Amino acid sequence: MKRFISRIGLVVAAGAMTALVPALPAAAANQTGCGDRTDFVKVWYDGGKTVCYANAGVIAPQLPNVYRITSGNNNIEVLLGDHVKTMSKWSSIVDVEGLSWTLHILQIR
Repeated sequence: MKRFISRIGLVVAAGAMTALVPALPAAAANQTGCGDRTDFVKVWYDGGKTVCYANAGVIAPQLPNVYRITSGNNNIEVLLGDHVKTMSKWSSIVDVEGLSWTLHILQIR
């Protein structure tokens, strides 16, 4: 019986702690202006257009004809064409073969 009461006490204590700890707002990756910053994820696509992304999360930009991606100060994973590519901070990939990839998914960690 003591063991049962101890378990109930633990469950109640855990519930109270959960209620006391405030929930953190969820972060989501979003498009942002590039400006002169180099720490954002930057994507070159469709013959010279560029776009930048910031904040941790996942986004599905569906950008056509991507020919360069830089990770900035981020670890990222992309679904580029039908290939998943993982990039560490301050790295880049360039399409030198003219594959005309579409950037389907971008995950910033």
